[in-house]
Amino acid sequence: MTGRMRALVWHGDNSFDIAEVPRPTVPQGWVLLDVVYTGVCGTDLHICAGEHPRARPGLVIGHELIGRVHAGGSRFAAGEAVAVNPILSCGHCTQCRTGMSHRCQHLRLIGIDCDGGIAEQVAVPADALVRVDQNADLVKLGFVEPLAVAVHAMNQARMKLGDTVGVVGAGPVGLAIALCARQAGAAQVVIREPVPSRRNAARSLGFEMADENVEVDVDVLFDAAARPEVAASMTRWISNGGRIVVVGTYSSPALIDLQSVTFGELEIVGTRLYAQEDLEEAARLVASGEVDPSPVITNVVSLDDAVAAMKGLYAGEGIKVLVEGGAV
Repeated sequence: MTGRMRALVWHGDNSFDIAEVPRPTVPQGWVLLDVVYTGVCGTDLHICAGEHPRARPGLVIGHELIGRVHAGGSRFAAGEAVAVNPILSCGHCTQCRTGMSHRCQHLRLIGIDCDGGIAEQVAVPADALVRVDQNADLVKLGFVEPLAVAVHAMNQARMKLGDTVGVVGAGPVGLAIALCARQAGAAQVVIREPVPSRRNAARSLGFEMADENVEVDVDVLFDAAARPEVAASMTRWISNGGRIVVVGTYSSPALIDLQSVTFGELEIVGTRLYAQEDLEEAARLVASGEVDPSPVITNVVSLDDAVAAMKGLYAGEGIKVLVEGGAV
């Protein structure tokens, strides 16, 4: 094996391409993975547009990882397929010490603060590995990370059997939330999405679409869009006593109608990333077939075609793209 490999590298501004880089060094307590698939996330698009405050030029992007263990360790055998928790927590703050490392006060992520997985290989902490069913479809498992976001959001929402659910945004996470809500027994799932291709994707999954100008009363509303106009109007779409779950990340403060929150006795809940058990549950849901992400995975491409696929996502083409790392 040579000392270099191919990877998708962000060079700064909006410059990114497939380049040869040194193979990862593996610190004590870390593991080398041969990459099977890495999903392209909206965060990756922001990085490659020069819009992420923590990313530094020269970064190998990608944090939605399915890989194979390159060499055996204490818990995993060589060649074993695994998912990866990309969260790098400090382990010392109050949140970490109380089992809430996804809320770490000094949180970092693979693919943002250190090299990620749109590459042939990646190094990750040994305790980041998540065991998966070795007989499961690895393409479907490539959706485990965004599905874990949805699993965590559902837990935060405390949705009850028979609740009506609204989802704003039919991107990968929004559709994952809708799939989880339906699997959990929602009486109705209604989605708002202005982009025609994403509206069509939601319809193909059997979800009802709500017109942007029509108010819909739901028990639980998930904001997976994080747009100012959504924040300003979302209290009109929820029943009194309902719960709003903010899943998307707002880039700046947004206006919310707090009078409606008071008069309707609404609850607003934040949700950030996921806990390890959420990733494990997402892997189980996919392997068992309880949640099938196949319609959301619109393209699987080689490293050679990764740049073109990213540009397609910028243009609004497709929903979730997986990039092959070569260890399929």
